[in-house]
Amino acid sequence: MSNHAMPCRHSRGRSIPPQPHTPQKRVSVSRSNALLPWPARVLRKGLRSAAAVLAIGLIAGPATPSFGQSTGPATAHAGRTSQPTFEAGYLNGVAGAAPAKTVSLAGTWDFTPVTNTVCTGGGSFGTTTGPMTCVNSAASGKRTTIQVPGGGWLKQGYADLSRAVYSRTIRVPDLAADQVTRLTFGAVNHRATLKVDGRTVGTNMTAYTASTFDLTGFVRPGGTHRIEVTVEGRKALVGPDGRYLVPEGASWSDDVAQGIFRSADLEVFPAVSISDAVVRTSVSKRRLSYDVSIANRTSRSQRVTLSGALSSWNRENWNYPAIPRRDVTVPANTTTTVTVEAPAWRAGPDSFWWPNVPYRQGYRAELHNLHLAVTTGGRHTQPSQYDVRFGFRELAQVGDHYELNGVRVNFRGDSLQGANYDNIDYHGRSDAYDTHPGFLKPSRDNGGWPEAVDNYQRLNYNSVRIHQIPATPYMLDVADEMGLMIQDETAIRGSNNRENFDSGRDNMVNHLAALVQRDRNHASVLRWSQANEPQVQFFANPGAGPAFDETLYQTVMRYDTTRPISTDGESPDLPHDNYTVFCHYHDSSFGKYDESVCDGPAGKPQGQGEFIWPADSTPQGLTWFGTATMRMREQGGSEARPYTLLSGWASHIPGVKRTDMKLESGYPNGPHPIYGEDNLPDPWSNPTLRLIQNAFNPVAVIDSAFWNANKLSNEAGAWPTTPAVITPGPTTRRLTVFNDSLSGERLTVSWSLRTGSASGRPVASGSADLKVGLGSRQQYPITFTTPATGQPLYLDITVKKPGEGTLFHDTSTVFQVQPAA
Repeated sequence: MSNHAMPCRHSRGRSIPPQPHTPQKRVSVSRSNALLPWPARVLRKGLRSAAAVLAIGLIAGPATPSFGQSTGPATAHAGRTSQPTFEAGYLNGVAGAAPAKTVSLAGTWDFTPVTNTVCTGGGSFGTTTGPMTCVNSAASGKRTTIQVPGGGWLKQGYADLSRAVYSRTIRVPDLAADQVTRLTFGAVNHRATLKVDGRTVGTNMTAYTASTFDLTGFVRPGGTHRIEVTVEGRKALVGPDGRYLVPEGASWSDDVAQGIFRSADLEVFPAVSISDAVVRTSVSKRRLSYDVSIANRTSRSQRVTLSGALSSWNRENWNYPAIPRRDVTVPANTTTTVTVEAPAWRAGPDSFWWPNVPYRQGYRAELHNLHLAVTTGGRHTQPSQYDVRFGFRELAQVGDHYELNGVRVNFRGDSLQGANYDNIDYHGRSDAYDTHPGFLKPSRDNGGWPEAVDNYQRLNYNSVRIHQIPATPYMLDVADEMGLMIQDETAIRGSNNRENFDSGRDNMVNHLAALVQRDRNHASVLRWSQANEPQVQFFANPGAGPAFDETLYQTVMRYDTTRPISTDGESPDLPHDNYTVFCHYHDSSFGKYDESVCDGPAGKPQGQGEFIWPADSTPQGLTWFGTATMRMREQGGSEARPYTLLSGWASHIPGVKRTDMKLESGYPNGPHPIYGEDNLPDPWSNPTLRLIQNAFNPVAVIDSAFWNANKLSNEAGAWPTTPAVITPGPTTRRLTVFNDSLSGERLTVSWSLRTGSASGRPVASGSADLKVGLGSRQQYPITFTTPATGQPLYLDITVKKPGEGTLFHDTSTVFQVQPAA
């Protein structure tokens, strides 16, 4: 089998855009997408053309600064020495408010461990499930030092720590004008209480999103102050019933980030500034609108002018609508939200955001920049700027399916479980998304997250559910650029019966709100997954049920009405046209082959959000990724997400060896993945991955009876295992032709029957020009005369589209000729 893709210019996105303009960002470390050399290692791993190398280089950037030497495995209470800081400001994304001044606070902080907590427990499903018994004890209480962000305190050796105090001295920049001073941590898990010079500023409860404190009334511009941050991790936030009161993302894992991680910055803004902006696009109406929140922190009303300008991230010359200026009065000490309805979108369909389907090397989706500015006439204020990068696209849940820009789209992909990668000891366990090279910008010896996205797309995965551990903004930026569809999921988890949705409800809701507000401008984020398995038959998390699901739904809708919403698991449906539930492990099919698209909510999209696990780390289970997904496609499923690719091929995230991690099943003594870089140097020649690649191909053509007969494979994961038996003389086989591409209904299907081998002499052939609706499939019967031969016959199938060349090629279907009785 092989999978062909043409690196040609395409009407939806382009293969090699010129170096894009990236606006000035809010952190001191550059976030530009500068064109840098791609590592030679990437060339060896499959980005074969110079064009692809050049295009991927747009997402390259400086390596994470100054990785130190590993000091070995973490100990329970001793911090590491020579720990890297892991400062990489680009992780916070390319969009947002532009501070007038920024001071990076990354580096060495004073650190006082306060409380250790050891939690044990376990239910009928093992030690990682069910309520816990937690025992607190005093930590050393001695002041030492720690790196911030440094991947959090767990990565730095504090395995049992639940409460600690970070402190340091800061010097506040002076704008020589009215200013707002903020302290922003890129992420904190979970509760942070800030004091400045002994005075309490406030407390934030967060999970994987930014924690921001307004210091304006507590510091003096140009002054020096002592800050102290008391942070409580998830083990400090366990209720009397032994369940977490916070959405922590992976109740089964001891490796998820704790404390302060991702970044730490002191930021100064004009006293009148843009605090938030959200863009809404409608393809059906050809309209662009956006909301801008303008904050006035002065003691007097301010008359401001809001302006906006559109430009192309890809450096295209689109006919953008002109955006009129708006004069706005913002009362003292308030925030005013202004809605701007732009004139009709005139740039045309080629300016829409489309995913990289079918796969093309070096593809870049079309993205646009909205530059916003607020100016005042006052002498004591500075202009404020805010940048939004967005894609012009629209996803809608239309009855029993989804439509992207008016075209049916079927989601085929993965659930990326970041907690599994947190298990890797890379300068300590934990916080892989912010520290492991495979999730960062490309470096000298690692292709980084762009290579990971390319691996997904080359495998013909068109979407990824970021499962439970939310992605960094940088990861979403790359998905925006490369055209990978994302299902954005919260850290709200019922699976292990270790989160309390009743007493912890406010924390769950606030986490969801923060995630939606952070990620809603990303073009790649097409769907929200509001929770994972909040309600399952074998667990009873307090507060789970329709009322909780409805609260989460209404929370999403408060901040974003433009995307469909779903829950994964066994929750009942909600009565909303843009909401559905995707089942997991239909009929308790854990570790078994299953091809059901489930009997989900009537008249809504059908499919399975998880299946196969925990057999996904076996050769046979990995083969089912291809065969079960193909059967779901034959049934018209809108969703097919075998769980999870990393168990079979961990090194689709570059730089990962098979022995680097233990998997969720049986944690902490679970199995290793099947493949890593140490035992799979050339994944694209692996027969199982090539099978999956063809099974997920948007324009696949299969002999349905043959695939169905071979779907179970065998313990070794071989495929196919059983030739189809045919007899000499006239023979008719029914092929199923799929068209899950997003443009072009014309497919040319060519076939030949070859003797002895896949490259043997053809004894029959044929071709047909078919019209197959987008997002659909149809039957195509072929008839040939079977020769009386003792040799096997191979069916060679090729699919082409006008202007796109060969998109599918398969020779796996084998016939054995049996003489007629």
